[in-house]
Amino acid sequence: MSTALVVVGVLLGAALTLLPSAAQAVAGTSRVTPSGVYLVSLTERPAATYAGGRPGLPATAPPPGRRFDRTTDAASAYAAHLHDGQDRVLSRIGDPEVLYRYTTVLDGFAARLTPDQVKLLAGLPSVAAVERSSVQHLDAVPLPRIRSAGGPASTRVGGLQRTDGIWAAEGGPDRAGRGTVVGVVDSGIWPENPSFAGLPVDLAPLRGFHGSCAPAEQWSSNDCNDKVVTARWFVRGFGAGSVAASEYLSARDAAGHGSHAASVAAGAHAVPVRVGGQRFGLLSGMAPAARIAVYKACWTAPDPEHDGCTTADTVAAVDAAVADGVDVLSYAVSGGSDPRDTVSRAFLNAASAGVFVATAAGNDGDAAGSVQHVAPWVTTVGASTQRLFGGAVRLGDGTVLDGAMVSSRAVTATRLVRGRDVAAVGSSARQAGLCEIGALDAEHVDGRIVVCERGVTARVDKSTAVARAGGAGMVLVNTRPGSVDADVHEVPTVHLPVSAAPALTAYLRKAGDRASASLLPRGETTVAVPTVARFSSRGPAREAGILKPDLTGPGVSVLGAVSPRGDDQRRWDLTSGTSASAPQVAGLAADVLGMHPAWGPARVKSALMTTAQRLAVGDGPFAGGAGHVDPASAPDPGLVLDAGPAAWRRYLDRSVSARELNLPAVAVDRLVGRATVVRRVTNVGGRAETYRPVVTGLSEVGAVARPARLTVQPGQTRTVRLSFTVGSSATLDVWTRGALTLLGSRHEVRLPVVVRPHAVAAPRAVTGTGDTGTTVVRGRRGTPAPVRVRSSGLVPAAPIGLTLVPGSFDVKAPTPDADTEATPVTVPSGTELARFEIDSHNVGDDVDLYVYRGDTLVARSTSPSADAVVTLDRPDAGDYTVYVNSRNAGNDATTTGQLYSWVVPESGGEPLDLTPSAAGAQDFRYKASWKGLDPTKRYLGVLTYADSPDNTLVEIQEPEPTE
Repeated sequence: MSTALVVVGVLLGAALTLLPSAAQAVAGTSRVTPSGVYLVSLTERPAATYAGGRPGLPATAPPPGRRFDRTTDAASAYAAHLHDGQDRVLSRIGDPEVLYRYTTVLDGFAARLTPDQVKLLAGLPSVAAVERSSVQHLDAVPLPRIRSAGGPASTRVGGLQRTDGIWAAEGGPDRAGRGTVVGVVDSGIWPENPSFAGLPVDLAPLRGFHGSCAPAEQWSSNDCNDKVVTARWFVRGFGAGSVAASEYLSARDAAGHGSHAASVAAGAHAVPVRVGGQRFGLLSGMAPAARIAVYKACWTAPDPEHDGCTTADTVAAVDAAVADGVDVLSYAVSGGSDPRDTVSRAFLNAASAGVFVATAAGNDGDAAGSVQHVAPWVTTVGASTQRLFGGAVRLGDGTVLDGAMVSSRAVTATRLVRGRDVAAVGSSARQAGLCEIGALDAEHVDGRIVVCERGVTARVDKSTAVARAGGAGMVLVNTRPGSVDADVHEVPTVHLPVSAAPALTAYLRKAGDRASASLLPRGETTVAVPTVARFSSRGPAREAGILKPDLTGPGVSVLGAVSPRGDDQRRWDLTSGTSASAPQVAGLAADVLGMHPAWGPARVKSALMTTAQRLAVGDGPFAGGAGHVDPASAPDPGLVLDAGPAAWRRYLDRSVSARELNLPAVAVDRLVGRATVVRRVTNVGGRAETYRPVVTGLSEVGAVARPARLTVQPGQTRTVRLSFTVGSSATLDVWTRGALTLLGSRHEVRLPVVVRPHAVAAPRAVTGTGDTGTTVVRGRRGTPAPVRVRSSGLVPAAPIGLTLVPGSFDVKAPTPDADTEATPVTVPSGTELARFEIDSHNVGDDVDLYVYRGDTLVARSTSPSADAVVTLDRPDAGDYTVYVNSRNAGNDATTTGQLYSWVVPESGGEPLDLTPSAAGAQDFRYKASWKGLDPTKRYLGVLTYADSPDNTLVEIQEPEPTE
């Protein structure tokens, strides 16, 4: 039996936040815990953030505006203290092989561990986290090997524009970024490239910087200079035996990605560039006077599919970079969506020590939620297009198709053939259509322009195939939506969008053997307003109270230094990806810090975001965040929003929500009724200024900023409150976008705002006891419409007694035995919820719970505790098996207890009657009542809300025994 209820309330003034019950289990796809390399984080503060407090161990954290200094007596003593604690932990698990010790941005280590050692570590009170080292990848759009994406700040080449203004403010490009060090965690550097020549002026030595340049394979101490001041490499996680034969076990770059990132961020000023006989003008890094510190942690493998960077190595690189004293980190490497993973926590401590961290948003296209590096203490950079290399194809009938073209060499009217029509012997039409190397018949290609289809093989490899077959040029055409890229090709090439394909196909079909075309270079085309690249990853972040990416920078067809070893002997190349964008923002941060050395990372990030240019596309902040970074405006933002280490740590510990952080963006997820967000702004200018807050956009959501006018004195901080109200016609669970702009007499400070109205806020679970009783459920409505509530009824548990001897569990091949109980469970279609819960008799037990559907592990609860719970909302129908495994027994002998299982249908359980109670404003409240239940059983029911994916569990416990 089920009961439905409609609850109506009156509008209320205050927002209500209701959090899920702590008993809710994590459910979803789970990974096996094999032997391997793990990153182990301990609970002590690392040296970069240790503020003192231990007897005999003075503080080691740097004061604001200063670098962390690992050479002090205090830092040495504290590092030794951390090593002692690490040794004690390692001895508890049998002293495994240790790859790295982390002491600067983490207290921890990377080691080779067995599953049992991982389990033991997870139960130690001094261990904060254990995470398996994973392979990440360099965030470039796929090219041969792992070619990067970058962009210079040149007047001639696609990259950040309007650099002259910031350089002039710094005293010219020879002083842009002066006194700063940009650390590049990447694939190394090719030191002979002119972008890395010594600085042109005599600058003061770097105080407090302690990098090193050790000799290694194809690298001598002479390869460092006053531009490249550090060169270190980290391969223990990846494995020296796993690298390609073309690699260097040193900081020398075999792939080209790291060289590209370094030249984009801080390459020398006005370097003449020539590629394939074509002049590209003068190239500059974003901060030409900044120094470069190289931390190679990304490697090529014999199989390009295995190229990448292990987190064990990248965390070691970040640890070393902050220990050396870098001011900025460029991290153009992929990452996860968890702001609390080990890499993110390393970045937190780096940022807390004053290091600005620029990360790549990822290249997973326009899929919602694909953005990476979502922690609020890093600046996550998407890719945008600001300047294109234009070209066109003029067909024989006069039709002109516009596309992208780097080559300045035109191809006059020439016979046009489709690649798929000129396949070489032994090659298929498909291979020839894709212009795979060796697939084209030279006799029919010689002297002709070839139409090649995009896909499978790298774009530049297709032009190589045309060149080897004697072709005069190439028309590269997209066969589905995708980016249009200007690459340096072997023959003149125009890359056409998919929208041009029908006209091209129709012409080829009509003209047949008489088809001809001309390729027409049109030089550089400046786009009026930047647009987000199609490949650039989008938000929202998994924790949607944080708006990611933060902003964008040029990431399409930008020029930078590369490794001749990995780029067909070229020293420069044009490539695309968010790994182009992140180094440019890192370099711009160095420029800003050169002018404002006392600013922390949060102020720099705020200055970059609040001065960004608006984007031309309708993708909104989930594509481009605050917009396209503007070098000319960033050094003088007027106001900044400062969110420091203390607030970041409270967020990390979940004691504050993302909405409460003082970020230069506002994201309100699940807005139920009303909410107010507070932002604090600080005047970093030299004069008082009066601002008028204005809210724009946000259809169907009301927003008011207060005060209506505020005057901020130099150095003063003022508060702005932004209040939201969901309109009666608001579309629920759909994001709406807008902006909060503070309009001053000399500055405009713009914060992107996104809001998602939601129908209901209700508790995840409520409880009751006894065979007859009532419990009260309190919630909040998101709109004036009534809340419709439905009850599934109550279902009793099916308990099974457990007596287990501790032992291991094979996740790949689970088998019931003395240490593992297996219980089959059938879940019919229409099931609202399935829940499995272990109740151990001894609080010292360690019991794990695994749920499989067929042979697939769908959920698990494996915390080192006596109890475990898995909850599956609306599970797929099928046959499941629930395994209970004892890892340890509190009595050192056996684990005893019970497994409770509930499979709750949409309706049909024991009656759970719903009656309205007093409700006021937008709050609602109702009573859930039951009677006549079996007092010896535990019951579970589910309350669902119309127009909302949320539900509330009603748990009826057995009554406590009485004396």
